[in-house]
Amino acid sequence: MTTSQVGVGTTGEPPLLPSLTSMRFLIATIIFLFHGTNFVLFASPGVGERYLSLVTMGGWAGMSFFFILSGFVLTWVARPDNRTGTFLRRRLVRIFPNHLVIFALTAILMVTVLGQAFDGPSVVLNVLLLQAWSPALDVRIGFNAVSWSLSAELLFYLCFPALLLLVRRIRPERLWAWTIGLLAVIALVVPLAAKLLPRQEVMPFLELSQEQFWILFHFPPVRMLEFLVGMLLARIVMTGRRVPLGFGGAAALSVLAYAVGPLFPPEFRMVAVMVVPMSLLIVTGAVSDLNRTRRTLLSSRPMVYLGHLAYAFYLVHMQVLVYGTHWLAPGRLFDTPSGIAMLVLLFCVAVAFSWVLYKVVEQPMMRRFGADRRTPRAVPPTDDTARPATDEPAAATTPRTAGVGH
Repeated sequence: MTTSQVGVGTTGEPPLLPSLTSMRFLIATIIFLFHGTNFVLFASPGVGERYLSLVTMGGWAGMSFFFILSGFVLTWVARPDNRTGTFLRRRLVRIFPNHLVIFALTAILMVTVLGQAFDGPSVVLNVLLLQAWSPALDVRIGFNAVSWSLSAELLFYLCFPALLLLVRRIRPERLWAWTIGLLAVIALVVPLAAKLLPRQEVMPFLELSQEQFWILFHFPPVRMLEFLVGMLLARIVMTGRRVPLGFGGAAALSVLAYAVGPLFPPEFRMVAVMVVPMSLLIVTGAVSDLNRTRRTLLSSRPMVYLGHLAYAFYLVHMQVLVYGTHWLAPGRLFDTPSGIAMLVLLFCVAVAFSWVLYKVVEQPMMRRFGADRRTPRAVPPTDDTARPATDEPAAATTPRTAGVGH
């Protein structure tokens, strides 16, 4: 049993949690590797199957991690004197500039390189981040497919001020009960309810119908349950409640769940299996940071800086995979060393592009429009929330990677 050395108060600046920032990039890397299974194809069927089996659960779990972390961090940094208008402005400035830049580049590449056309309604929904509300899979992942998760985040942001008022009313001794109950809904009620949905046109890799996939993985109100879990976990740490195990135990539980996840029915694999381990990984990581007496790998400056790049990396990585393989090795089957080398090359290119996006778009926009107007000289941090990851343009999408990932 662990707890923070002191409960976190409701006034003043909250303590930094560098390990959580670093973990954002590690999770984004796993998602990159999962999406890579659709583009870097190995000549040996055995190698390809082992690669896919190794990273698939990471593709699903990564989204849970990011949604929970988003709720946790927003609650952690919220102050009693925060104004709703200021909060929403900063959230919109946080997500839209990067999103619009990558959307524009994606649309240009789709037309000029892939020769694809697209319809007006789909453009509008994707630009406004409303695509995750559409039951049509090609709408949800039609451009920069990873942005479906931003569509979910937009709902979270709009609801956060009201949710925070409700969460703060829960007495500290009841926070764990509420958290466990909500996790039970996510891990049991939601997948069991999904079993009742129509199963026409089952997608082979997912073993789910399109309706089930939408509700389980993309539908914003369902994914908001994980965001709410993150809010409750933040309050647990802030009020000094005990956590049932340490960071090492949470990591071990995550590895175990990751290993046995493929054995579960398809309705449980994407979210239900990993939601508890991901929740514990985040809350124990936060407690570990609060109690830390020496620097660790996760709290090191290089890892924290990479964590700051995670949102930009999330947005660019799919397009790097799509067009990198299109230009460098169209239709090629790789031997094992060449395939690994290609993944490393594309990963490095994605990191480079994410740094450019971070320095040229994200940081300047947050400095210009994200500051609290009551303290105009302050430069707001750009890493105060976590962001998920996902897919590729419609032409390059297959059922096994459709819409995954933050």
